[in-house]
Amino acid sequence: MTTPDPGPGDTPPASGKAGYLVGTVTDPRGKPLSQATIYTDNTVLKGRGSEISTTTNGTYQIQLVKDMGQWMAKGYILKLYNDRVYKINLHPENPDSFSENEKPVRNFQWKLTGHVPDLSLDLYYGGTVELFRDPNVMNLDDNENIEFTFTPVGPLIDGSTGKTLTLRMKKRYDSFLRDVPIGRYSVTAVYKPTGQKLRVSDAFEGSDYAPSVTIDFIGRESATRANMLGIGYTNR
Repeated sequence: MTTPDPGPGDTPPASGKAGYLVGTVTDPRGKPLSQATIYTDNTVLKGRGSEISTTTNGTYQIQLVKDMGQWMAKGYILKLYNDRVYKINLHPENPDSFSENEKPVRNFQWKLTGHVPDLSLDLYYGGTVELFRDPNVMNLDDNENIEFTFTPVGPLIDGSTGKTLTLRMKKRYDSFLRDVPIGRYSVTAVYKPTGQKLRVSDAFEGSDYAPSVTIDFIGRESATRANMLGIGYTNR
């Protein structure tokens, strides 16, 4: 008896099926995630292969082209949040390549934070904050002593309740805070050696300096600064 090919809404078999890539995508709380995009990329003939969106139960199934060597599976979601659209890469449970006859199963999860699997790259699932010292400030060279407090304003991008974060640059002359859960935040800053409160601004939007600033990460409207926000700071 011939086993029928899996349909787009079927539950992928745990052991996979020859000729197909199957899997499940979940959100940060482990629940099925629909409308995520999964696609294949050939390791020799560079370029995307087939792509598909996950079903209401978070599953997907892609038929693989025969005799094309090794494939990689990748995925992302597009999420509307506070009137901006964000593109967020999905975390692969297994990042290894595969061929069409290995019955590959590749599950993914949307993670708010964490390092991407390739540890040679300084890339994270959370957003990146770029920091800008006001050019008129003549001190504050020891920027590793500036503490920024991020207080969530409303839920985070996945709908969960965020936590207040206190963050510092890891080393002198660094200008980035990395792997911050994407959300809307009220931001303040203090120079820890003296306790002086600094004034801050939305550096990308060019807002005036104030004791605090409410700020969003940039979405897909910027090709170079997507999933980033910019904070200016001054002691003047």
